[in-house]
Amino acid sequence: MTRTPGIIARYAFLIAGLAVFAGPLFWLLSTMLKSQAQTFQYPPKFLPAPVTFGAFTRLFDSMPLMGRWIANSFSISSLVGLGTIVFSSLIAFGFARTKARSRKYLFGIVLATLMIPAQVTLIPLYLLYRDIGWYNTWLPLTVPQMLANPYFIFLFRQFFLTIPHELDEATHVDGGGYWVIYRKVVMPLSGPIVATAFIFSFVFSWTDFFTPLIFIQSEKLQTLSVGLQMILGQTSHDFPVLAAGSFLALLPIGCIYFFAQRYFIEGVVMTGIK
Repeated sequence: MTRTPGIIARYAFLIAGLAVFAGPLFWLLSTMLKSQAQTFQYPPKFLPAPVTFGAFTRLFDSMPLMGRWIANSFSISSLVGLGTIVFSSLIAFGFARTKARSRKYLFGIVLATLMIPAQVTLIPLYLLYRDIGWYNTWLPLTVPQMLANPYFIFLFRQFFLTIPHELDEATHVDGGGYWVIYRKVVMPLSGPIVATAFIFSFVFSWTDFFTPLIFIQSEKLQTLSVGLQMILGQTSHDFPVLAAGSFLALLPIGCIYFFAQRYFIEGVVMTGIK
């Protein structure tokens, strides 16, 4: 009985935190299910009456390329996620499992690149991509993030360090080299960090607004993040349409976190344990 007040206070604090963070999401869902007239009612009503899905119809009518933008964002984010798993894990394997003398110094250089702001390299990258013919294509959005992302290299390396090196020695005894260790020993044991890296890279790419805005000019090649800004400029008075567009942008991220949260939490925890 003496613990009852503490438990009540704890749950009250958690409920208050839930209201703070989930309140805007619930209001977004309520707004997208209202008619345009209901959004201007005073005092505002939380629950729509009646419920209508007309906002989605108006959204796709006002933005015929909406479906294409969603497909573009999904394709780019999926490519980045899969490429991150392959290339970042390979680089991290070299830092974590090989015996190269310079691996610690090279890893320090990789970490140092995290401190360089993206704005510093914007003009050189723009000139480079323009000269090699990458401007107004998906290549600036996919290739650099797929091939070398220092953040994911760090995550993979930290997780690989938790795998016992005795497994490497046993593989060497059986005649297997580093490629066998990577493919048949390390990666099969790295499910949590693989899921975590895919989630992070997918979300980073899906929500990226700056890169497609700078390097893509064609509306047909644009992503959903830039498309939402176009919606804001053309239908700023139609709040249900804006809410419907925001909901479509949040839906894939929410689904990924919901179905892969166990691997996500495990991967984040294990990267800090050696």
